[in-house]
Amino acid sequence: MDRRAVQRIGRRAFLAGVGGAALAAACAPATTPATASPAAAAPTKAAIGPAEKSKLKTTQAAATLAFVQVNIARAKGFFRDEGLEVEQLQTGGGGPDLQALIAGEVDFTIGAGTYQTDAFTQGRRILNVFNTLDKNVVNFAMHADVAKERGITEKSPLKDKLASIRGLKIGGTRPGALTYQQAEYLVRLAGFTPQKEVQVVGAGADAALIAALESRQIDVLAQTVPVPEQAVARGKAILFINNAAGEDPGLVPFNMENVFTRPDFAEQNPNTVARFVRAVKRANDFLLGSSAADIAAAVKDDEFFRGLDPKVLEAGSASIKAATNRTGILDRKSVENQIKMQNITGLDLERVLELFTDRYIKLIGN
Repeated sequence: MDRRAVQRIGRRAFLAGVGGAALAAACAPATTPATASPAAAAPTKAAIGPAEKSKLKTTQAAATLAFVQVNIARAKGFFRDEGLEVEQLQTGGGGPDLQALIAGEVDFTIGAGTYQTDAFTQGRRILNVFNTLDKNVVNFAMHADVAKERGITEKSPLKDKLASIRGLKIGGTRPGALTYQQAEYLVRLAGFTPQKEVQVVGAGADAALIAALESRQIDVLAQTVPVPEQAVARGKAILFINNAAGEDPGLVPFNMENVFTRPDFAEQNPNTVARFVRAVKRANDFLLGSSAADIAAAVKDDEFFRGLDPKVLEAGSASIKAATNRTGILDRKSVENQIKMQNITGLDLERVLELFTDRYIKLIGN
């Protein structure tokens, strides 16, 4: 399938069908959370049979490098090796990507832990089968004129950067998305109240978000690598907060990106899930074992990244490599930091952690 067509479906017609009675039925609250399989019960690698379902759809919030494992697995033939044909859809911001999974319109979603936690607080179970990134890669870019007016540079201390946002407007992709929640977090971290001293708005994803910054509809943008870096490369912005480099220590580690599926899909299609996870794990291994230049070369012709400044693509690849989880096992501290960022109180952390299973990681072996 033409990847441009996939992108159009992701933004428009595809999500128009997710809603109404079908979504309500699919989203009926579950009574108990998913649980990890006991180590003793884990099947062996040899037990993986043919995929029960070979043609799959997976969603993601945007066309950025935060989800590059899927792009790599497609480009390198890792999915093909598993007998899988994977259609990759992006939704122009987080939220609709998970809604499509819950509604049964797609089979997998690559997404931040925030979406799983939000679903859990609403009584919905989403199963996490592999943690791809365990470091935050949502960066912030500030319009160059705003930075100059406020005396801020990329090397300014974090406390000075935070103080400078009073009276500004920060744009994430859409309300409820990780980028939006992280913008609100930044406002609170600065000691301000969202929508009071600092405005937070949804301003679109990718090129639309950059356009909003350059036209001064917003003063600061927040999105995953490499969108802020591309804004900087265009000459009208500075990299304001570099979370990919760990500038905010409160977000290290962080439950950044995961492979999500529905518990019923996993139960009915265990071989498919195992094979999907194995392909993603191979992509992770490729990231960790390759130079940034080789990573960039692997995806430079992908429809999601074609036309991106080569230097930005390579630098972004280096950031993603540094954020890649070597094992795929979800780290407890990363979830604690994620929930803290969301400003959620009274949540049973243990029940959230139970929504991750290492069954498929054990199944595929090393």
